[in-house]
Amino acid sequence: MRIPFRFKEGAPEAAYVYAIIDSKPLHIYASIEFLLDTGAVKTIVSDRDVNKLGIDYQMLEKLDCGMLGIGGTVDTYVLKDAKLIFNSADNKAHTEQLDSLCFLKHSEMNEKIVRIPSVLGRDILNKYLLKYDKRQGKVYLTDERL
Repeated sequence: MRIPFRFKEGAPEAAYVYAIIDSKPLHIYASIEFLLDTGAVKTIVSDRDVNKLGIDYQMLEKLDCGMLGIGGTVDTYVLKDAKLIFNSADNKAHTEQLDSLCFLKHSEMNEKIVRIPSVLGRDILNKYLLKYDKRQGKVYLTDERL
């Protein structure tokens, strides 16, 4: 299995992948783009994508401590028992069952907050081999052995 990412030009130039969030409790089956982030402990859905998906924060469990990032602490909500569905290189669906999926909620939406992408974190990345080669334009997760 290989899940291919693509390099996106512009700032920040980085690797991205689309995945479908599948949640029966939230009645969501929709695709969003995730930034590959080896520094993120968890996979996180940004405010921008929460709004795009029409998610009601009242349907989620609020974490007491929030999420700490480079910009400080932000309110964080959790969905238990979520799935992310990726399209593999051979056009087959690959499903990742998550114990929890985090959703950010900043106190106010502004131009800077809207630019924050959703991120694919180490809760998923640590399960696989990550091949990252900017020179050749190749990034993918795989369960293959080298």
